Amino acid sequence: MSSKYFRYLAPAALVFASGIIQAQTSKGTLAGTVRDSTGAVLAHAKISIVSQLTGEERNTSSNAEGAYRVEAINPSIYGIHIEAPGFSAVDIKDVNVLPSVVTSYDATLTTGQVTTSVNVEASTNGVNLDDGHLSSTIGSTELAKLPIFSLNPVELVATVPGAQFINDNSLSLGGVGGQYLHVEVNGARPRANNFLLDGQEINDIGLGGQAFQPQIPDMFQSEVIFTNNAPAEYGRAGGAVVNLITKAGSNRFHGSAFELYSGSGLNSVDGITRKGSTSRANKARFDQHQYGFTAGGPLWKDKLFAFGGTMFTRFYGNATSTQIELPDAAGYATLNAIGGPQVALLQSLLASGSYLTNYQQITTAPVESINAGAQSGCPVGGCIVTTANFLRPPVSQQSPDTQWFYRIDFTPREKDTFGFRYLHDRNNFNPDLGLNTSGLPGFDGQVGGPTELASGNWTHVFSPSLLNEFRVSETRISFTFTALPSALANPVANVENINFTDNGLPVLGLSQNIPQGNKEDAYQFQDTVGWTKGKQSLRIGVDVGRSLDTLLVAQQPNGQLNFAADTNGTALANFLNNDLGVSGTAVRSFGPTRIDPHVWRSAFFAQDDIKLFPSLTINLGLRYDYLTDPANALPFPGVDLANPYGSITTFNKIRTDNANWGPRFGFAYSPSTGWLGGGKTVFHGGFGIYYDTSFTNIAINSAQTAPNAVSGTLTSTTANPLGNATSLIPTIPPHLSQHSTVGSGIDKNIKNPSTYQINLGIERTLPGSLKLAINYVGSRGRKLYANQQLNYLDNSTPDAVALGQRLNPSRGIINVRTNSAASEYDSIQTDVSRQFKHGLFFRAAYTYGANLDDGSEIFTTFANSTSYSANLAPGGRRQDWARSAFDFPQYFSVSYAWSPAGFHAENHASNLLLGAVTRNFTISGVTQLQSGPPSTFNLLGLDTNNDGSTANDRPLVGNPHAPVTTAGIDGFYLGPDNNGNNPVPGTYYDIAANNQSNALNVVTPDQVHWLIPNGGAEITPLEIGRDSFRNAGTTNWNFAVEKDIPSPWTHLESAAFQIRAEVQNVFNHNDVGIVDTNLLHIGSGDSFLNAQNVRVNTNRNLRFWAKFVF
Repeated sequence: MSSKYFRYLAPAALVFASGIIQAQTSKGTLAGTVRDSTGAVLAHAKISIVSQLTGEERNTSSNAEGAYRVEAINPSIYGIHIEAPGFSAVDIKDVNVLPSVVTSYDATLTTGQVTTSVNVEASTNGVNLDDGHLSSTIGSTELAKLPIFSLNPVELVATVPGAQFINDNSLSLGGVGGQYLHVEVNGARPRANNFLLDGQEINDIGLGGQAFQPQIPDMFQSEVIFTNNAPAEYGRAGGAVVNLITKAGSNRFHGSAFELYSGSGLNSVDGITRKGSTSRANKARFDQHQYGFTAGGPLWKDKLFAFGGTMFTRFYGNATSTQIELPDAAGYATLNAIGGPQVALLQSLLASGSYLTNYQQITTAPVESINAGAQSGCPVGGCIVTTANFLRPPVSQQSPDTQWFYRIDFTPREKDTFGFRYLHDRNNFNPDLGLNTSGLPGFDGQVGGPTELASGNWTHVFSPSLLNEFRVSETRISFTFTALPSALANPVANVENINFTDNGLPVLGLSQNIPQGNKEDAYQFQDTVGWTKGKQSLRIGVDVGRSLDTLLVAQQPNGQLNFAADTNGTALANFLNNDLGVSGTAVRSFGPTRIDPHVWRSAFFAQDDIKLFPSLTINLGLRYDYLTDPANALPFPGVDLANPYGSITTFNKIRTDNANWGPRFGFAYSPSTGWLGGGKTVFHGGFGIYYDTSFTNIAINSAQTAPNAVSGTLTSTTANPLGNATSLIPTIPPHLSQHSTVGSGIDKNIKNPSTYQINLGIERTLPGSLKLAINYVGSRGRKLYANQQLNYLDNSTPDAVALGQRLNPSRGIINVRTNSAASEYDSIQTDVSRQFKHGLFFRAAYTYGANLDDGSEIFTTFANSTSYSANLAPGGRRQDWARSAFDFPQYFSVSYAWSPAGFHAENHASNLLLGAVTRNFTISGVTQLQSGPPSTFNLLGLDTNNDGSTANDRPLVGNPHAPVTTAGIDGFYLGPDNNGNNPVPGTYYDIAANNQSNALNVVTPDQVHWLIPNGGAEITPLEIGRDSFRNAGTTNWNFAVEKDIPSPWTHLESAAFQIRAEVQNVFNHNDVGIVDTNLLHIGSGDSFLNAQNVRVNTNRNLRFWAKFVF
């Protein structure tokens, strides 16, 4: 083999000899090419870079191809001095070296004396000439000027191409998308992002997302977002890698002191509250003060620097919850008239109807008209219970939060730099209204706990071409969700939960998903070697991560009754008859309330950036992730899919996925001549394979069902109806048996989900400090987490349906988490940006794409009534291939900040006046327009194919040209009309007429849009596809205006007082949430497809800042 080829194969050999790693550096790299005025490269040019803020210095020289590279330098503003024999030296100022990415700067030397120096101001918005990944950096100006209402910089991730903000106000995603802010990036699930703080993981182990929100204003220097094909150094993530970089001290003292005030008196009344009342009586009254400071500077000039800050959040007042559907006054009166023990139980869970006087009724027309059946005193057609949407009055709330941090940076000599950072947070949120599933008083919960993050790093430079980075970090995070003492004292706190599967009423009773929580003690040791040799720049490293977790597990000791609709009537009618209804269930579980998983999260990587030519760089990388599964801490971790009906107590350890190899490839080509040359244009592309980790909520769910818990489910069938429903919970045996419910088992061969990422595009610098980027971005998700039922009711033949038995009658329910889902994402993304220069910054990003999958989550989302597929048979998930729940085809975001120069006058008094009214102002904002998500036309509450599920069935299409609000329902499901006439099974009747007046009006398939059939497995392939309805889009308009008052009299550099106003939802617009697509509601009130019923109660929020900066 020739030595020429051995040079490029040698790095691959080093990979397999290097050990295991995952170094995630927050330091920067400066790279470029030195040329003369003709474009020829200059070899052996001497290059010196010096931080203009801290004095940190590095020296190197260009190689034979004129390329230079300086790695692992602290992010800062640098000056570059370059000299070569026969050329005038050049001094470049204000080169902003960004963290975590390569900053490209090509220099040109002119012929002349070495002693002659040419001063150059660096471009602030150059293209990336050195790799094929897609990344964006949100700099200090954006962080300081743009309105961030959560105070969490992750909010601005949604302003970069490929990233989309998920509006929790309208989608109510909650923990389904991970903790805190939810951002979807390039088609990945929202929980698939990887969040870092100075390179240290801050991911929530339970659900994904951020484990906490660092919120101290002026705490961050920048934010780096890798959205596609991140280098091998930057770990696992099917979505984005987001690295928050804290500020450091410098040779000048700098800092801020601030007070942020927000209060109800500044906010508008939202449109939903206005709809129900013309007064402001229902407006939540509160005051919130957030105050603190930051300060930093030199402790030893050019050597030792410190920076730190704190913020205190104090909230006084009330909070509002989301609207809920409950019986209105007429409906409640109907229940009173019916009377009996079932009505008494229902009313006790409805807080004895107190909401009728204490809550605000939002809707006037009935949302639903629910047939309660032929109860005592009711007509032949049954009594009607009408419902309305109600808004709970403001609830007194407390949420104290104290957060502080400090950072020390030490450079004793040119070859060594040290750093240490510590952050502490403690908060409590009481009550957390999201823990109250019923929305009624007496069932509230709270959440809170402490957070501690510490990290240290040491970079040693052996030579200009060889260095080592060592990092160590510790994470301690603890928070718990618990019921309030007042909730535990509620007389019905220990009553089983009641759920009606065919209407919009909430699950009634105290949530049995609390207490729950987790405590994480995580330790990471990382080491990375950087070696530059000739054309190659190699980084290899090792990461050993150990997480010691304690998980609090909520069981369901009180049980839950799920009432379903059937031939005997609606779910409410069956409840009043104390009958579960066909496919209704009674569920209960007893089991462990704590598990202690100890897991490894380790990896190794190697990345080689090869400068083949001055105009072409090739990126080669390989990463291996070793991730153990927390569920192995359970007594019975896994289920063997090869033998699912064996003994329920068979021990199946979950096998560690040892095949997590992630290759990386990228390229960047910048023509050196022609109109595309001069370092102004780059063509780039990349490909990589990425892996996601498991999250402990999967293990928690498994701990809540058999065989880890004594879990039982009684299912009512046609052959075996279950009456006397409220007495069923105690009959569920408190011991394990073959019929115990395996509600959330885990495939023993479960793998880490993988994502294949690809991009191809062009970047071009434009006049006016503009940069244009156009990219194709795609991804393919494989082995994604999904749910699979293994022992559903046999519906293969009419005889099997009549028997009502499971596939294996000797076993109960067996539901398992598997890798059975897949996804595809393709998009075109454009980005026009201008870095802050001459008082103006903006970024405009537009994404047009398609996100397809056959399973969007393992939890139920807003888009579907279940996470299971319509076809429960093996391979049936392919029928669900459709638009993802997170498919937002179009997304436009523009962020901007403008500081006009203002006017001046020669007259001193006039100049002062003009300065006060025209100068030192900044106008900024963020505007985002987004397509709406899809959702599914469904038959929630009815089991049309008799597989035992009342949540996964969909209608058939009759006449696609008929109005979408028309449907025919099989007479099998209906009772007699008001004249005592009985329906005929197999004949379709107008569901709207039946819901409105109990009429039996025969319709034919060509007269209605939808058909609601009755049958078995034969009708499942005929059902309409998943996510076939598109909801309304969302808008986000945030705006800020700031006035700076220079204060030279303080004798502090750049000192100024700032007064700032920020407005969220400027136009007080109420977006439309997810509309009701349940066909069983056609004609029952005005719920079906009624956008007005799901308006989101968001209002215009105004807040004020007072700040002193220096």
